[in-house]
Amino acid sequence: MSFMDLDIQIRYRSEIHNFPRDFLIPVLSQAKIYKRGTGYFSTSALVQLSVGLFEMAKNGGKIQLICSPELDKKDVEAIDYGYRTREEAISDAIIKGISEPVDFFEEERLNLIATLISEGRLDIKIAFMEDDNGFRLYHEKIAYFEDADGNKISYAGSANESANGLDGNFESIYTFCSWKDSSQIEAVEMAEMDFDNMWANQTSKLHVIPFPEIAVEKLLKYKKSAGVDWDIDVKEYGYKAFLKKKSQFNIPDGIILHDYQKDAVNNWVNFDYQGIFDMCTGSGKTYTALAAMIRFANDNDDKIAVFIVCPYIHLVSQWEEDVKEWCAVPIIIAHSKAKNDWKLEVRKAYKKFRRGDKPFVCLTTNDTFASDDMQMFVQRLDEKKKVLLIADEAHNFGSAHMINVMPWNIKSRIALSATIKRYMDKNGTGKIGEYFGKKCITYSLEQAITDGNLVHYEYHPVPVALTVYELEKYRELSRKLKKYVIVKNGKMKISDAGKPVIYERTRLLAGAENKIELLMKLFEDYKNDNNILVYCGATGVEDDKTGKVYRQVDYVTKKLQVDYQMSVKRFTAEEDLKDRENIKKYFSEGQYQVITAIKCLDEGVNIPGIKTAFIMSSSRNPKEFVQRRGRLLRKSRNKKKAVIYDFITLPRELDDTRPTDIEEDKTIIVGEVARMQEFGRLADNPEDSDYLINQIMEAYEYYFDAEEEMQRMEEYYGE
Repeated sequence: MSFMDLDIQIRYRSEIHNFPRDFLIPVLSQAKIYKRGTGYFSTSALVQLSVGLFEMAKNGGKIQLICSPELDKKDVEAIDYGYRTREEAISDAIIKGISEPVDFFEEERLNLIATLISEGRLDIKIAFMEDDNGFRLYHEKIAYFEDADGNKISYAGSANESANGLDGNFESIYTFCSWKDSSQIEAVEMAEMDFDNMWANQTSKLHVIPFPEIAVEKLLKYKKSAGVDWDIDVKEYGYKAFLKKKSQFNIPDGIILHDYQKDAVNNWVNFDYQGIFDMCTGSGKTYTALAAMIRFANDNDDKIAVFIVCPYIHLVSQWEEDVKEWCAVPIIIAHSKAKNDWKLEVRKAYKKFRRGDKPFVCLTTNDTFASDDMQMFVQRLDEKKKVLLIADEAHNFGSAHMINVMPWNIKSRIALSATIKRYMDKNGTGKIGEYFGKKCITYSLEQAITDGNLVHYEYHPVPVALTVYELEKYRELSRKLKKYVIVKNGKMKISDAGKPVIYERTRLLAGAENKIELLMKLFEDYKNDNNILVYCGATGVEDDKTGKVYRQVDYVTKKLQVDYQMSVKRFTAEEDLKDRENIKKYFSEGQYQVITAIKCLDEGVNIPGIKTAFIMSSSRNPKEFVQRRGRLLRKSRNKKKAVIYDFITLPRELDDTRPTDIEEDKTIIVGEVARMQEFGRLADNPEDSDYLINQIMEAYEYYFDAEEEMQRMEEYYGE
């Protein structure tokens, strides 16, 4: 250890701190040099000086002490008038100041002082002022400490080595450390220079002379032949626990982990600090990962570096809010819109970590992590160093872009995701497992609801039929897709060239014309309510009056504002971080009744106050609708349950459906039925979704296992 490993405060004050225990003993335990200028010399001053010296003495440290003789008014007048020489007066005052120890502790402390003097490791000098105005006393408070690595500390303030100076009077000091900013370095260097000048008797107006030999002889009488009891500081102050380095990584007060979170961390440690936290949205993935970070830091004496990688900038901001409560190390924010010079900060942190194991945390996005500027440092990290990678929404790490930059030299890894399986990407899912390792926990949404960590919910599927034009357009796109059918690994599937057609078909379903009218009818019962969310699709809507095409999210926002005079705020990728924080704040306070959103709420954004949600658009990707549901079920004040309205897009009204339509309609109904089954099975009212599913299957006279059909469609369409 060195001074840099201690938790040195800027200020120590009697009302808050115990100066010997909190500062002096820990610092001296690491010191090799101790230089002290203080007030009057006395036995009590020497006793107080010895506090902390036991550890320093065992480590071979050296002490220099400058003090002043305690002369009364008559002594000073005798010197001034020439009745006595100053040497006689000073020697007598020093001798008078040496009194018998009053208890066992003082006896042992004087034994240490005498031993150090006899070994030449404690040297004392006497300082005083003498000029034309007469003899005056030196009463400066100055201290300088230096450890084996050359780190230096000084302090300024009222602490002194008197009977009450260290722990009796009300005292305060301000510290300066050489490894901190330039002003502190200058203060430490000035303190050292001032002391050295005094010691060499080169300080103007001040005289510094050797300690009287007669006083040395008297002090040496307190040396014991049995040697020094090195545990006196421990016995008197009980400081051993403090000397153990205080971790810079700690679980914040008030945070209590659930048993399943603790089990996840323990499993992760047992899996050699690697693994996947497969936890449903809202179950505390972030806190579980941070608890693992704390464990990793504690297991490695804080000599760690941590990279937390998120898919989006807004997630970086959310992590920052939490991380700063869990650790007191440099936190670097690195992404394209960061206001700081993150490249310079990462370079400095990298060098300090490489040379001295100085910890840091870097919060970054997937894109920035994959950039050459970041990889320049990441790839150079020594694999023997204790580095931790936390990947938030880790299913994104299975993309080809991220697979190429997976840092295999970082041995400790955590993958966080509610949906670790990548949609239609077995290779990407496999790479995630290969890199991050086994699952440390699987904590499902069902379990979270049962345990009371998420609220219960009602699920209301709302059937919406396509118009004749929309259905014909959908069929046209489906026919167009047949041009892109290829055979791969013995199976038919759509090539990458056909993906744009699939996306166009998906947008058509999301923007089904009849959804707007139905939404407005449902809002009749909610126009006076708050805490409402409307999920819109990334698609357009044509205004039936003007013919102008609006984005669905903009059209819905305006429609609710105009038709129902509701306070509605849009929450999309266009709103910056500050706007988003304000929207969440005002929404939670009830100033906004409704938030309309698109995809940016799918991953990471936390708005626990949402009580009612209207899902106008869902993809076939389970990751998306599973995450959406988890966010809607987060607990909040006065929220007993959530209510979800899910718009189920059907090719036509069920009364107009014929069994022969199944082949052309299957690509629509299978995905919708699969989502209803997933949402309905955990809802408080599963009969609603079961009823509509049965109606659909009866209309087509087609009874199927939605999960199996979805798997076949994943392989073929990639929707």
